[in-house]
Amino acid sequence: MKTFSIGELARATGVATQTIRYYEQQGLMPAPQRTQANYRRYPEEAVARLQFIVHAKQWGFNLEEVRELLLLQDANGDRAQAKRIAGEKLARIREQIQNLRRVEAVLAKTYGECSGTGSVAGCPIVDAIAEQP
Repeated sequence: MKTFSIGELARATGVATQTIRYYEQQGLMPAPQRTQANYRRYPEEAVARLQFIVHAKQWGFNLEEVRELLLLQDANGDRAQAKRIAGEKLARIREQIQNLRRVEAVLAKTYGECSGTGSVAGCPIVDAIAEQP
């Protein structure tokens, strides 16, 4: 069975070695076997697990949510739990999108109103930011 050093795993996944160590400390990556010289040796499955973590992070899942998904995956858990986690994330993403749309509308309006010349005093962009609750 092929194994990887931490550097090889980092190159294979595009994840920094420090990040891999951090994921180990957080319990997201299982502790790898060690050589007699105490070097880490990761099994082939570590590549897929690390890629899963990276993809979940890209989708906006935080480390606790990633941990829950990994635990479900490790235990061949209930699909309903995965759906619950994804549903909660989806609701938060939709809320963020609504907030971004509001910000975009205000920024587009104030951007159009700003002359781009003169003193910043009375600038509609700066005023809108200052007034934003």
